[in-house]
Amino acid sequence: MVDAWMSMGKVELDRDLLRVPLVGASNRVDLFINPAVFFDKVDGSDPDENNVLGRVKTTQELAQMGAEHYETAVIVGDAAYTVKPGFVASAVGPNGSETALDAATWGRLLATLEGLSRAAGI
Repeated sequence: MVDAWMSMGKVELDRDLLRVPLVGASNRVDLFINPAVFFDKVDGSDPDENNVLGRVKTTQELAQMGAEHYETAVIVGDAAYTVKPGFVASAVGPNGSETALDAATWGRLLATLEGLSRAAGI
């Protein structure tokens, strides 16, 4: 998605920051993009001993868990999982620290992202 938005010239990617100009506003929202995975299922008949099914974990969290991650697989201890790779985005302020968005800005960001997705045919 982000590649399509960038090729349309609608967003900018500056290292780990996705800069999204807001529809109907003169400002933008900066989103810190952090690689992450969604735990989809346990491989084999092992139980989910790590209680991660249906959860999202960033690469930093995987490292803290001692997990091994390769493409769509994660191994934690003796358990193997199928995961869906992706990203977690957090709004950041001008100083780079995580910030909360007010309801109006959140609504404009959502409308902007939905419009970008429609324009890209996604």
